[in-house]
Amino acid sequence: MKKKSSLYTILLVSFIASFMLMLIFLFLMLNPRMSNLMHVNAVDRIEETVKQSVAGFSRYTNDLLGKMQYAVSILPDKKTEDVSWQDTLKVLKYSSPEIINIAVFNETGGLIFSADGDLRKPISHVEHENWFKKTIEREGSSAFFSKPHVQSIFDSRYSHVITLSQAFRYGKGGSTHLGVIMFDVDYGKFNQLINNTSLGKSGYTFVIDENDSIVLHRFKSELDLKLIEEKLSPIADTILGTKSAEQNGRECVYIIQSLEQTRWRMVGLAYVDEISQMQSSFKRLFIIALISTASIAMSMAVFLSVQITKPLSDFEKTIMQVQQGDMNARMKEPIFREMQLVSDSFDAMLSRIRELLTLIVQEQETKRLHELNALQAQINPHFLYNTLDSIIWMQERGNTKESIEMVSALARLFRISISKGKHEITVREELEHVRNYLLIQKLRFKNKFDYQIHFKPETLELTTIKLILQPLAENSLNHAIDEYGDEQLSIIISSEIENDCLLFTVYDNGVGIPEEKLKNLLSDKTKNSGIGLKNVHERIQLSYGKEYGLVIESKEDYGTKIYIRIPIKRGLPDEKK
Repeated sequence: MKKKSSLYTILLVSFIASFMLMLIFLFLMLNPRMSNLMHVNAVDRIEETVKQSVAGFSRYTNDLLGKMQYAVSILPDKKTEDVSWQDTLKVLKYSSPEIINIAVFNETGGLIFSADGDLRKPISHVEHENWFKKTIEREGSSAFFSKPHVQSIFDSRYSHVITLSQAFRYGKGGSTHLGVIMFDVDYGKFNQLINNTSLGKSGYTFVIDENDSIVLHRFKSELDLKLIEEKLSPIADTILGTKSAEQNGRECVYIIQSLEQTRWRMVGLAYVDEISQMQSSFKRLFIIALISTASIAMSMAVFLSVQITKPLSDFEKTIMQVQQGDMNARMKEPIFREMQLVSDSFDAMLSRIRELLTLIVQEQETKRLHELNALQAQINPHFLYNTLDSIIWMQERGNTKESIEMVSALARLFRISISKGKHEITVREELEHVRNYLLIQKLRFKNKFDYQIHFKPETLELTTIKLILQPLAENSLNHAIDEYGDEQLSIIISSEIENDCLLFTVYDNGVGIPEEKLKNLLSDKTKNSGIGLKNVHERIQLSYGKEYGLVIESKEDYGTKIYIRIPIKRGLPDEKK
């Protein structure tokens, strides 16, 4: 016989496989989503960093604009001999380290005031400076920030600056004239603002103007010498937002933010492969977490498998002891409620079997009376052993579901059979009892028969003596299933009220009963004529009277129908009384 897997092995493999499949499913489901989420979060963090840099840059430019507005406010709006405003501008210049020079010009480029040095070049040269022309065009509407350039119009120095300038009006000769005030701001101070921003190992920020020309860049010198190239086509005409592109053979993300007051834009550039490094770290942590979870899951699988199968193993050992003749064997206390029910029923069954074995040796004259009372609680050991053997066989074959179903049916069968020692039970319990019996036999004999149980709802709470249907069903199986060949046996059981009596009907479509045997089936004259039927008939008549009992109709090759007629009774009797 082929060796069968144990329930422990099946459960252990099932638990581990289930846990592993669940973990793999979670990994496959969550990994892409978490990777995408990590990418989005990384881009969001980069964007937030760029925004913080923009905020710092805006604070710096607003501070310069504030100083410019202050400087404009102190300029005289008419001709005056008072030159105190010049001293104020000098103080402003020397108190602001980032301001290299402050100068005031008339509308033709003539120098009115310079805080540091006179003009080196003629007025016409100043007039053609780009920052000067742009400021005159705006006529005081707003300040103008120039591109970085080397300021060479003053004889004090050559400085790399960004010129902040604004037009203003002043009085002269009875009319107003346009003038320009300018701050030469150290380029290094501006560049320092963007160089302090970190976007990964290789990422950086830079500033472009409204014409998409680079204003500030950490590699501005290399760009001017064309040693390197910054591709601006992916972000051309983009005022605000996020763009993806390729830079130096690497995929990158551009974050574009507007700068207040300057008409410039700050661009943050971050490389995707550096963002992915954070995702890889997360994946490693995620895999470690999955492996740890899998280890815990396998430990739990071993624990659960042991806990579930141990009561069944103990039950099997107890059954083997009983098979070897030890009727005093008892099951260990199980931890599950379902197995507790089986254990209690099994112990109760063994106890009853011991009692029945004791009854056999009692006096012959009391045997009949005791036997009739005991028949209601007696369970055929042969049926029990076959059932338990079937359960063990199913477990060994791995038919866990069917074995559990058979154990549950057996437990319910025992519970109703014992029924706390009551002589009578409800019709509902009697039908449930025979249903469990037929369920067990159907699991044993597979597809050799089927059964149906019908009842009228008004009969379910009526009272009957117990164990009157199961012997009839057993008789149908014993005498029909082996003789019926390959055709399927059908058993139909019903309950109804007829002529003020409770009527049970048990029908099978078996081979039927010969007429000669049928006549004496319920009498004392025959041997081996259906002990179960006769005992049921006698118990009914002893309990309710001679007018009640069994009526059998049968015809060979057409099946058998047995009627059980008992009086209508409601409510269970007081057993103590």
